[in-house]
Amino acid sequence: MTQPQDDLDRWLAELAGQDMARGARSEPQALRRVILNEASQQEQLATDDDQATEQLLFRLRREGLLKRRRIPAWGYALAATLAAAAIGLVVLRESPSPAPEGVAYGEPPIWRGAFAQFEVRGRAPRASAEKLVGALRAEGVQADIYALGAIYTVDTELAAPLSAAVQAQFQALGIAVKPGRVRVEFKP
Repeated sequence: MTQPQDDLDRWLAELAGQDMARGARSEPQALRRVILNEASQQEQLATDDDQATEQLLFRLRREGLLKRRRIPAWGYALAATLAAAAIGLVVLRESPSPAPEGVAYGEPPIWRGAFAQFEVRGRAPRASAEKLVGALRAEGVQADIYALGAIYTVDTELAAPLSAAVQAQFQALGIAVKPGRVRVEFKP
């Protein structure tokens, strides 16, 4: 059963409340009133549920049946102290071990290009490395010392001509050096 377009448009207009051609007793007006009543009842039920929930919670609190989980004031201080201790432990655990005095870095840099590398084994690698660095610095030669575990590395760049004191320091270690970059690793 199809209705002409005009009748359908008129019916929809009445349902929307725009055209009151047939009066307040027509079918579209009745449907409109039912739909509007249904929507207002749903809104009222939603607000009634919220109010009922709030009233129930109020009565439970008033009677002491609803326990509040409150942290005492000292609980916040305890939590802050524990958090600070945990952060401190993480920082201490991840920080590198303290290097000996005069050590530039925890490990030597990676050198590219030509350089002479030597290995010296002894009982006191730290003392030997510090002694060499001290002697080189006393002669005006720039020298850096690095520590990685029990291995101490001395890096220097020797300029020509080499002084007798610098040559003597390396000869005492059993090393014959030439001008240029030199790396000496002291191992136990």
